[in-house]
Amino acid sequence: MIKRVILLVLLSVVTVLLLGAGSMYWAVTSSQPHYMAALKEPAEVLEEGSRQLESRFTTLSSDLELEGDWRTVVSDHEVNGWLAYKLPESFPNLLPKEIRDPRVAITPNQLILAARSDVAGVDTVVSVLVEPYVTEDGDLAIELQQVLAGMLPVPTKDIVDRLQRGVRRAGLPIRWTRNGPNTVMIVDRELWDRDISQHRTLEAIELAEGEMFLTGRTEEVQVEEVQVEEVQVEEVETAREPVVPGRASESLSR
Repeated sequence: MIKRVILLVLLSVVTVLLLGAGSMYWAVTSSQPHYMAALKEPAEVLEEGSRQLESRFTTLSSDLELEGDWRTVVSDHEVNGWLAYKLPESFPNLLPKEIRDPRVAITPNQLILAARSDVAGVDTVVSVLVEPYVTEDGDLAIELQQVLAGMLPVPTKDIVDRLQRGVRRAGLPIRWTRNGPNTVMIVDRELWDRDISQHRTLEAIELAEGEMFLTGRTEEVQVEEVQVEEVQVEEVETAREPVVPGRASESLSR
């Protein structure tokens, strides 16, 4: 009788473990619907989306140089086309080898970045959920909200560490902060506001289903302001001018 009870207990434990392992495997290998839909896009559609995105940003670059308000819209269809065609062609070594087939989805609340990867030897889809917004100083903030392996939440530390290493290698004007439990990447406005004759301000980012709207304003800087900024730049460069060994002693002897 006792032996039978022990066997039943052992069988119950094994059954629970198998069910748990099976459910975890299902959760890890389950793909987000938006990602699977993006992968099914026809090749010609993705290629056209890539061309549309490049054309849109060419227009935006011209608009940024003109005084006044500017506005552009980017669709996840266009971004996915660029990721599928232009990224491998122009930046073949940008992504780690274990990251494959990156795609994005834009919802009214967040951006979802997804790609195939190996998690503990299991081929799965890793999704990173972020919220972009503009700070009070006019910088671009990207708040990392959640990371999923399939349908399972995973710690964000590994993703953050990789991002920080990549940012350091690229030398980008990016700093890091926190909003409660979430890590926030702050992209300094100097990335798009470097021309001393103009001020280019990113004013708002709006998310909709499948689209992201960017609005901002370009203002010409007054001549007096430009001259002041040029003097400040000259003073900084002079202050950083290296001292040639021996020159200081020569000037003292004279």
